[in-house]
Parts: sequence; C-alpha cells; structure tokens
Amino acid sequence: MKQSVIYLPVQIDGADFRHFALFDAFTRRKMWRRPAVFTAILTVSAALCYSRYPQEGSVLLGTILLVLGVGMPLVWYLSYEHSLHVQAKKMGLLKAPRRVYTLVFAEEGIQISQDLGKTFTPLSWGSVTAVYRRPDITYLYAGERAWLLPHSQVREGEGALRALLARRLPPEALHDVK
Repeated sequence: MKQSVIYLPVQIDGADFRHFALFDAFTRRKMWRRPAVFTAILTVSAALCYSRYPQEGSVLLGTILLVLGVGMPLVWYLSYEHSLHVQAKKMGLLKAPRRVYTLVFAEEGIQISQDLGKTFTPLSWGSVTAVYRRPDITYLYAGERAWLLPHSQVREGEGALRALLARRLPPEALHDVK
C-alpha cells in the first residue's frame, strides 16, 4: 500500500484567526452561556419591576436592570473582539497572510514545525482530541492546542486530508460544523 503523506505549510491572516477564535470560544467552549443567563436573569427582573408599575421607582429600577442585562454582555463581547484584533496585530496577521507553521501528516503520525520547516516536533494520532471541519478550513485539536488547516492550502487536496483523518482518528473525534 502506498504511504499517504500530506504536506501543509499553513498561512493564516487576521480573518482566519478571528473566525477560529470565535468558533473556539462560542461554539466549542460555549462561552456564550453565562452572558446569556446573566441577560435572562436581569431581563426577567426588569420585567418584574415593570409589572409593579404604580410603585415608586419600579420603572427606573427596571430600566437600570435592562440596560445592565444587555449592556454588560455587549461590552464583554466588544472587549473580546478588541482583544482578538490586538492579538492578530501582535502576531502580524492584519496586513497579509503569514506562514505560521508547517504540518506533515503521515499514517504513523503528524510532524509540526513552528519555525518554517527547520525542526519538526512529532504528534501522535492518539494525541489528537478533536477535529472540526468547516467548509473552507479544518481545526485540529490536541488537548487545548489547535492548528488551523485551510483547505485551499492542502497541496494533495482537502479530500486526501479528510480521508487520512477519517482513517487515523475515531469517528467521535471528527465533527462537521457550518
């Protein structure tokens, strides 16, 4: 049987980084839950205040609760977006795509280079905890560490990468997301 080797020098830009960070935070780690619960609690509290309208101060208190319930999560989200922008700028991803690492996929494991292919670190298939495939990019996780694999940059084609991942990883580690 012919040995499958997929060589992937990865270039990402600020948009790729932002999409990944938003996916990781809000889809994978579900960080939206606490702000949503906070908003729901304060909105219900505001509704209770409004329902007691004739009482003095109920409208003011309801408005304050509603503004806080919507405003604080909004400020948190905008602060998160700003931190992504600052991080992308520090990483030099805002002006043009930049090569960030190289991965070599083979049947026996994955080799990863952070220094443009000079030295490679091995990663066993057993270390891969999850793979999330989107229409244009795949996110490969080993623990909390992730690598972005843009399909357009896979020289052997996205189908070859998908087939290799399907052969080497258990089905519960493979996820298709939109």
